[in-house]
Amino acid sequence: MSRKMSQKNFRINRLLLVAGLLAAGLSVPALAQSVPFPTYQVGPQTNGTFVVSDGTIITPSGTQVNLGIRVRAKAIALNPTGNHTAAVLVMGTSGSNGKAVEVFNTQTGAILQTYTPAAGTDPDGSNLGITYTPDGKYLLFSQDGNSFYGTFKQGGFVGIASVNPSTGWLSDYAHVSVPMDVNAAYGLTTVTCFPNSPGGTNGSFLIPCGYSTSAFSDEVLTSYPTGIAVSSDAKTAYVVLNNNNTLTKIDLTATTPVEGAEVRVGNVPHSVVISPDGKTAYVSNEAGRIAKEKDFQGYSNGTPVVAAYPTGSTSTGTVSVVDLASFKVTDSI
Repeated sequence: MSRKMSQKNFRINRLLLVAGLLAAGLSVPALAQSVPFPTYQVGPQTNGTFVVSDGTIITPSGTQVNLGIRVRAKAIALNPTGNHTAAVLVMGTSGSNGKAVEVFNTQTGAILQTYTPAAGTDPDGSNLGITYTPDGKYLLFSQDGNSFYGTFKQGGFVGIASVNPSTGWLSDYAHVSVPMDVNAAYGLTTVTCFPNSPGGTNGSFLIPCGYSTSAFSDEVLTSYPTGIAVSSDAKTAYVVLNNNNTLTKIDLTATTPVEGAEVRVGNVPHSVVISPDGKTAYVSNEAGRIAKEKDFQGYSNGTPVVAAYPTGSTSTGTVSVVDLASFKVTDSI
């Protein structure tokens, strides 16, 4: 065989070898696809990871506190006395699984108490609103009262629990009713509707401006308390009432604490903080400022809100500045 022919055969054999390797490599994914993918149940896994509701697998750092099943942790407060306890506001646990607050040890992560207010109250949670008084004697927490169905009962209250200074355990002290501000026809008294103010819908029928979706759909009257802040002297609590569009105050020095005055803030208020000098409260408003007749408007649970034309998207949020001495809104940011 000539040298030229030998080199040609070598090149052909080498090309066949490369082609074979490529074919084998390309066939690997096809073979791998035949292996079934693993399935995971939402929650903690045996290897220390967690699977969240959208399927994402996460590896959390630190110590995880297990609050139990059917529990949505919405907000947390740290006991200021330094006894290594904290309280978690939970939501979505009404009925047979009803609870309002869980207390745990911040050093060990152990659950110390699952606290439910006394009989006659409905521990159906809120999406925000839990704080200790600065002296650590009391814990205040919001309860939205959404489980009153069919009878137009007033739901929603601010729970006040006494705190054991040694163990951090909670016991009932007071339940402060914070009613929805409605007239005899169940229309909101804290909003002004204009001829151009639209109504809403629950998917089955139209709801006029000035009437909350919950009142029409479920006959539920709740002011929906959310954020809470307490003055530095522990004498007054300030509570956001989401459906009322107001900030209210509670005298904590009273023998039986009751709701005091309310001030109209922006639309759909959510949280509140107090300035370090104790003179001013700042309230966040998810749906912005109070609408005027000339504004293009949308509907938000009975409240006319400023909306962008022509899309109807709501305006950006605002912050209401409240002077606590006069209890009036002095500015909107």
